[in-house]
Amino acid sequence: MATWIYNEWWTTIPGASVEDLMSRLQPHLIADQIPLTLVASSEARPVGTATLLAHDVGTEEWPELSPWLAAVYVVPEYRRCGVGAALVNAAVARANALRVGMLHLLTVDQERFYTRLGWQVRDRQGGSVVMSKST
Repeated sequence: MATWIYNEWWTTIPGASVEDLMSRLQPHLIADQIPLTLVASSEARPVGTATLLAHDVGTEEWPELSPWLAAVYVVPEYRRCGVGAALVNAAVARANALRVGMLHLLTVDQERFYTRLGWQVRDRQGGSVVMSKST
């Protein structure tokens, strides 16, 4: 999972490494608290991931918003099969179980995907879109 997340979003972060990301993901292994990472699998093979974080990288502009849905990733051969939607909906359900009332996300190119899942635009800054969803 760390390699997926690193390759998708962290390659431009100075000093970042897969090993650093792996250590950052260790606290995500506790199922009943944030941070939390969900993994979708098919035939015991991981095919996607979604994370709940108190604050995501790039969300410094909105310090009052928390928590965030982040690092939604599906391996290419499983895209457009419902895996991403299932992960997002599972993350929303988990946030609800953790008594989170509102969840937020930051996207630059997936606004339509999240809108179809019931998320609403909260703010736009340059090419970034902040969206929110009540749990």
